Amino acid sequence: MKKVYFSKLENRYYYGISRTFWHILSALAVLSVIVAVSIVGWSYLPASKEKVVKAPEPQKEAYPKQVEVQLDEVISAIPKERSQIEEIKKTSETARPVRKPRVDLVKKDTIGLFAFEQQVARLKNLLPPGEFPKLWSGDGYYRYPQGELKYKVTKLESYREYVTTSDGLQLKIEKQTNRDDFASSYNQKAQLVAGFNSVLKPLKKDIRRSLITQLVTFRNSSLKKTLSSLEVLSGILPLYDDTHVNKAYNRNRSFLLRNPNDGIGLLSYEAETLPNFTQSERYAASNIIKSEYGNHYNYNLAALQENTSNFIPFLRRIDADKQAIALNYYYQIYRGKNRDRADKIQDIENAHEQRLNQIEQDFKSAQLLAEANYELKKQKKGFWRKKSFYAIAIAVGAILAITLILLMLSMIRNVNRLAQAMIETNKNYTNNEKTNSIISNNS
Repeated sequence: MKKVYFSKLENRYYYGISRTFWHILSALAVLSVIVAVSIVGWSYLPASKEKVVKAPEPQKEAYPKQVEVQLDEVISAIPKERSQIEEIKKTSETARPVRKPRVDLVKKDTIGLFAFEQQVARLKNLLPPGEFPKLWSGDGYYRYPQGELKYKVTKLESYREYVTTSDGLQLKIEKQTNRDDFASSYNQKAQLVAGFNSVLKPLKKDIRRSLITQLVTFRNSSLKKTLSSLEVLSGILPLYDDTHVNKAYNRNRSFLLRNPNDGIGLLSYEAETLPNFTQSERYAASNIIKSEYGNHYNYNLAALQENTSNFIPFLRRIDADKQAIALNYYYQIYRGKNRDRADKIQDIENAHEQRLNQIEQDFKSAQLLAEANYELKKQKKGFWRKKSFYAIAIAVGAILAITLILLMLSMIRNVNRLAQAMIETNKNYTNNEKTNSIISNNS
């Protein structure tokens, strides 16, 4: 009786409670899979990156009002002795700005041969090979390894060989531009030769001849900057008289290469300003402007332009052969009268530069912070993706284990029910047998 009771209790509560319990665990495992799959999907979405906006450039403080220089002050300051004037003009040629490091970045290709040959043909029109044969063919001499007499007797070329001492102009251009891949493609070579042509075209033929060999070796940091330099040289060199063109080229070339800024801005300004001077005075005036720019204005072109523009109207009332020296003394007097203003301008420039540097520094810091946050978000997504894969694997494994456990419990329950049914059947059969036996005995 007790055994039957416990079997019923086991079937009714133990297996019933276990099945409910395992069903709850299965539901939790399925829910875990759903959550983990959602996290995996979220982790594959691109991480958001904060957009960094650079602060606008601050407005520069206005310069203080300048103290004007009068024409009478300039004229009275000009020396009477011609030798003193010439000495001052010479000293203006000695200004040497700081050299900048060079960076050569040019890609190779072999396209544009026709354009290059077209520009070389135009260069030949400016410097005809008939007038300058050695310039185009190069120079050299014959060497006779077995003696000159044997060649004279036989006239065979195998008894002599030509030794080149200098290349022709076209070959020289190709070699120079191929060095360090400065202008290795024919399109780039064509652009350079076009720049040479623009510089040489306004000049006389003998001056072209002396300049071309220097132009071939001219390079200013990069190809783009070299082309810009050639463009500004083509505008300024024709302004000088013939006796100063070569010296002006060397002076301007040195200025372009050694200027801590690009130098192109000042030469462009000179090209606009020098026509106001007598041609013979332009070279000296150009040197004085460069010296003033580098030595007293810290390469502040705007301030120099403001100052020089006030002098230009005086030129009509100054002797033609004293215009350059008058500019020199104008600068001296101006600096003396505006010394405090110059200091104030420098303070304004320094403060403005500091603000620009601070804006740039803040912008870069914000970029770095945004990049760091972006990487952190990516790492966070990767971390949760990995954990979610683990959770999915564990949950699926738990579901399979629960399924097996429930299956075993169901089998055990069914076996127990079958055994109970068999016991009851046997019991009923025994009881029936006993009953039948008693009935038979009574009969």
